Amino acid sequence: MRTERTHLRRALAIAALATVAVSAVAQDAAAGAPSSEPMIPVSGTVNYVMMGLAVVQVVLILAMSSILRTMMGSTGWMRKLTERMTKSALLLPLLLAAGSAQAQAYVEPRATMNHQELFYLLLLINIFLFIVLMVQINLLRSTMRAITGVFEEQRAGAAAVAKRPSPAAKLMDLLTRRPSKEVEERDLLMHHEYDGIRELDNVLPPWWVWLFYGTIAWSALYLVNMHVTGTWNDSQEEYTAEIEQAKADVAAYVARAGASVDETTVTLTTDAGALAGAKETFITYCAACHGADGAGSATSVGPNLTDAYWIHGGGVKEIFKTIKYGVPEKGMISWKSQLKPNEIQALSSYILGLQGTGNASGKEPQGELWKEEVAPTDSLATPAAQPVAAL
Repeated sequence: MRTERTHLRRALAIAALATVAVSAVAQDAAAGAPSSEPMIPVSGTVNYVMMGLAVVQVVLILAMSSILRTMMGSTGWMRKLTERMTKSALLLPLLLAAGSAQAQAYVEPRATMNHQELFYLLLLINIFLFIVLMVQINLLRSTMRAITGVFEEQRAGAAAVAKRPSPAAKLMDLLTRRPSKEVEERDLLMHHEYDGIRELDNVLPPWWVWLFYGTIAWSALYLVNMHVTGTWNDSQEEYTAEIEQAKADVAAYVARAGASVDETTVTLTTDAGALAGAKETFITYCAACHGADGAGSATSVGPNLTDAYWIHGGGVKEIFKTIKYGVPEKGMISWKSQLKPNEIQALSSYILGLQGTGNASGKEPQGELWKEEVAPTDSLATPAAQPVAAL
């Protein structure tokens, strides 16, 4: 930046010297005899060309000032410099006009300037504008070099960051201990060969090594807990615990399933424990009306439960319904509030098991002979194949 300031000062000094020189030349020309020949003969066309050239240079200076202001930002001495250069370019015609007026003070006053004087004035203006334009071009070149250097530094920094390994690559290198790119294959090659196959002296991957160490640690832990302290159960103890848990789960399921039994889903049970409990229930609640053996007597209130005759149906579902809801018009109460559904199921199964166990003193049959309804069979079904005797 200091170099640019030096160039600018030099250019302004040269422009000032040129202004003084041209003013002196103009004064000498004006003080000479009017009949002498001009040093550079000019015409009106040449002056128009010089004016057009000055206008073009002013436009270029303004455009370059805008470009420099945009590239260098809105702050700093560069912005002030470009603004001053632009103002100098705009005020230059007025300053040169004042100088020309001083140069003409020694001659007779005229109404207008002649072509020769106008030519020298326009020449001075174009020289000054050209110097300003050259300074701007030089400043633009320096700015471009500075910006290009910044971009190159940024690219170099980005390239350095890109060359750095990623966290995933670092983790992979840590787990595998792969040889670096600088290590060539010939440095790892072992000096033996089998069937054309040569071996590389690579280290074991750390993940494999640590897994091997983990198995050793686990074996020590297993030995202490299984055979020394007995903290962990062996396979036999685990099997026994699982069997007990399974029995508890089955009992809980049966209890839940028994609570959901009704007269439409009840089935005959053959569980010995349930039937034994049903016998106790029968003696407690049913023996008073049907006798302890279920056959009753001539004076019994309830019917004989050991024959094949039934008043309200002799299937397990019909007996379950009769016990659950009772027969109030004949004096039998509803037992659903005192017995659970699974207890009624067991009691119904027990009563069906009394068939044919009556005695001669039992109560006479009542109701109708019960025959269990058999589901109809499919007449189109293929009969089961009969076994063929061996020949």
